[in-house]
Amino acid sequence: MTAWRWYAVLGLGAVAVGGFLPVMPRQGLYALIGLSAAAAVAVGVRLHRPEHRRSWVVFGVAIGCSVLASLAWAVQYQLSGAVVFPAAKDVPFVASYTLMALGTLAWVRPDPRRPRGERFVDAGIVASGVAAIAWTFIVHPLLFTQHVGVRRTTGHLMYIVIDLVLVVLAARMVFTSSVRSPAHALVSCALGAVITGDVVFSAAVAWTGDTRGDAISTGLYLCAYALIGTAALHPSMAGAAGRPERVQPVIPRRRVYLYSVLALVGPVVAITMLLVESPLPSRWWVVVPLATSVVTSILLIARLSQLVRLTNRRVRELDAHAVALGTALQEQEALRQQLTHRALHDALTGLGNRALLQERLEHAVTRTASSHGLLLLDLDGFKDVNDTFGHPAGDALLIEVAARLLGEVSTSDTLVRLGGDEFAVLLEDVTPPRLSSVGAAVVAALGRPYTVHGRELSVTTSVGSLHFAAPTTPSEALRNADLALYAAKAAGKNRLAVYEPRLAVERHEHMRISAALRRAVAEEEFVVNYQPVVDLATGRVTAVEALLRWSPEGTPVPPLEFIPIAEQYGLIVPIGAWVLRQACRDVRSWHERFGISVTVNVSGRQLREPGFVSVVLSALRDAPLPGSALILEITESVLVSSTGASSGGGVSDVAELLSSLREAGVRIAVDDFGTGYSSLAYLRHLPVDILKIDRAFTPDGAQAEEMAFTRAIVELGNSLRLSSIAEAVETPEQAERLRQLDCPQAQGYHFSRPLPADALDEVLTSSNGVLPGARPTSRPVSLPASPR
Repeated sequence: MTAWRWYAVLGLGAVAVGGFLPVMPRQGLYALIGLSAAAAVAVGVRLHRPEHRRSWVVFGVAIGCSVLASLAWAVQYQLSGAVVFPAAKDVPFVASYTLMALGTLAWVRPDPRRPRGERFVDAGIVASGVAAIAWTFIVHPLLFTQHVGVRRTTGHLMYIVIDLVLVVLAARMVFTSSVRSPAHALVSCALGAVITGDVVFSAAVAWTGDTRGDAISTGLYLCAYALIGTAALHPSMAGAAGRPERVQPVIPRRRVYLYSVLALVGPVVAITMLLVESPLPSRWWVVVPLATSVVTSILLIARLSQLVRLTNRRVRELDAHAVALGTALQEQEALRQQLTHRALHDALTGLGNRALLQERLEHAVTRTASSHGLLLLDLDGFKDVNDTFGHPAGDALLIEVAARLLGEVSTSDTLVRLGGDEFAVLLEDVTPPRLSSVGAAVVAALGRPYTVHGRELSVTTSVGSLHFAAPTTPSEALRNADLALYAAKAAGKNRLAVYEPRLAVERHEHMRISAALRRAVAEEEFVVNYQPVVDLATGRVTAVEALLRWSPEGTPVPPLEFIPIAEQYGLIVPIGAWVLRQACRDVRSWHERFGISVTVNVSGRQLREPGFVSVVLSALRDAPLPGSALILEITESVLVSSTGASSGGGVSDVAELLSSLREAGVRIAVDDFGTGYSSLAYLRHLPVDILKIDRAFTPDGAQAEEMAFTRAIVELGNSLRLSSIAEAVETPEQAERLRQLDCPQAQGYHFSRPLPADALDEVLTSSNGVLPGARPTSRPVSLPASPR
């Protein structure tokens, strides 16, 4: 059992016994319990460390003063056999009551926002009702009977006044305390016991003239001490005292009942006296209760006035809150509309965005009785505008594109910007002819030159068109329109392409190949074949070209099908690195025995990789193979686009990269030479060693024009000290004509088809590096005269 429970049991048990003791033992018990209560307060304050300890300290001192007064009373009684009232002993008693009142006052901290008078109105109502009862049954008998002398009457009236003050403070404490804890309840009961003890003692003196109520009142005082000690030891005492007062806008129902009873006390007492007492001991017996009734009524009116003021204030506050809430709701609605607009529109162009298109598509596909059209647009060359002139110019161009699109579609159509340079137009209730007409008009409108920041820019657009009707889904419609756009891009851009079911089949095949390619990269499912490059004068193999082959599940896939897909998804980088390593390993033996080099094709994506040079040198080092045994083939179109995309549009970056490779002995070949659009300008700046003449310029007949182009390329290479290799040589006649044109090297089916490494090794070993069909023939081949 905890300390406070032990104290409560022992203290209240002692109180029950104390009522049956004689005077002096009872006074000793009074002093003992009082001292224990004061000690309990000190222990509780030290043990629980309340934040606000003033009330507890004052209560402890008040109990100490009471004990001191009881000891003085006992000494006086022991010496004289009687107690003079009032006497010096009453000084500590009055001090005890005063301190208890101060402790009660400090129990609740006042709210500075609340008028001071409002705090005591409720307590005043209780006090006025109690005053009416006290006047009738205590004060009037003391004043108008002969039981008590004048001196004693004055002393009793002093205590009654103190008790009324204590009633007011105790009522305030009970009504306004914001903490309803066990400690609070125990202290409230203790104050009630003290007041009740005084009432019992004073009433006994007033009606009988002696102290017959002393035993009962002493028991009540002891009970009060025990309750205060128990409260001090209870853990809840730490947060019971010193808390802010509780403001109650509405009077509790139980308090309303109490006020009603107290308001009737005065009139009831007065009427009872008039009916019972005849004649009245004095007219004041009736007048004072009626006066207290008037005071109670005034206080009730004041309380109602407070409630009215509070209600009016609350009404004004609620009105202000309602106005503020209305304003906030309007602002919230405006903000909601603004956010909705932002969520569904593009910030740059003001057009709708992808979310708006999704919403409109979902609505369109529910209309099963109608057919609709969807156009997906992508600007051709927009990236070049951003890279060359900067993003502000690109943004200005997009704004102009949006303005032109608005001029080509109707207000009932949905025009959105999907992001970047992609736009979409949803046309509801549209026929295929009108859809095609709008698509063609868009291509024409966006193909006209633009003036942006004082510059004239030219971009075109590719458009994918889809005519659809329910049942379909928004995602399916977007996917099919995107397939049509992809077809327009693949067909050469700046055009309108209409969706066809075959596009989905082709796309599915495209995705199947891309997935298989990823698996092939991870598991190295590729093989490398080699096609010899021969010296036309001697027939000796000087190099072999590494050609990638892929046969998933035994079915060969042409390089023209899977290489573009590998380029698109970035798989060409790991594939190209693998081919480079494998080719270097395979050619090592041929290079040592026959001096054969290997040529490896390099894509533009590989060329733009930051670590490309280290990849090449690592492959040579791992083989091991000298740099002179490796030739890197770069197509003319890739070479032009890569250099054009370098910083400033120059060739310095690519030239530096190729130069670092040539320093290691690696040679650079320009593949498909003659198909580019600015070859000669780049040949002056780039470190190139070999020109591989495109198959289009390999002479297939004796026409002078064909021979003239081939002769020009060979002579260009000779003048720039570049070696030339003719591709796609398939007949002896073509080989002989190339010899007559002084073309030093060639490759093609006439000499050998691409062979696996082991098969080519057998051919080279058996022929000692000289292909039989590559030797010059004795049959002359006449060349046409050069056109003049």
